[in-house]
Amino acid sequence: MKILQAYGKLKVTDFCGFGKPKKNKGARGQLIELALGIPNNNKLIDLDDGELKTFTVGESISVTSLKHCLSDIIDGTVEFEDSKVGQKLAQTIYVGFTRDNDHVGTKIVNDELDPQHYQRLAEDYGYIAANIKVAYSSGIELHTITGPNNLLQIRTKASKKKDGTYTPLIFNGVQLKDKYMAFYLLASFGKQIIK
Repeated sequence: MKILQAYGKLKVTDFCGFGKPKKNKGARGQLIELALGIPNNNKLIDLDDGELKTFTVGESISVTSLKHCLSDIIDGTVEFEDSKVGQKLAQTIYVGFTRDNDHVGTKIVNDELDPQHYQRLAEDYGYIAANIKVAYSSGIELHTITGPNNLLQIRTKASKKKDGTYTPLIFNGVQLKDKYMAFYLLASFGKQIIK
């Protein structure tokens, strides 16, 4: 399914039947994907030509796990547009909800509609990538890093294993963090796009 087809369906969707996410914050998005006929899978993007992101206004928006982006970043040969983060955010439908689970808006964001947004994302990604490279080469543990435009951030996103420990974030034998991390769009972005 393509972005415009999904957007058209979302504009006439009654969201009342989609429950408020509890422990699994991605559950609402998965239900909406199934309702649209989009299979829940582990492909990089949900649609043929873009991504679908549901979020709660006032909360950050998870983009993707840092672990599968590390080769793009540390090898240093991939520009933002071709990176996994860049591909996920190149063309996205954002579907916003209040904390009470009321639908407040649906919007497509892409490079054509908002080129300045993508320039700012690329700058944030470059800044974060540079800091990850420094941490990797100097053996410094990663921490929360926010880009200079306050759009993109990496921070911890991890669940404890049954034994109460976390799976460390390791790349080429170097431990970058004692737990997994992910890229996020900051909460202020969600507030801006759903006005």
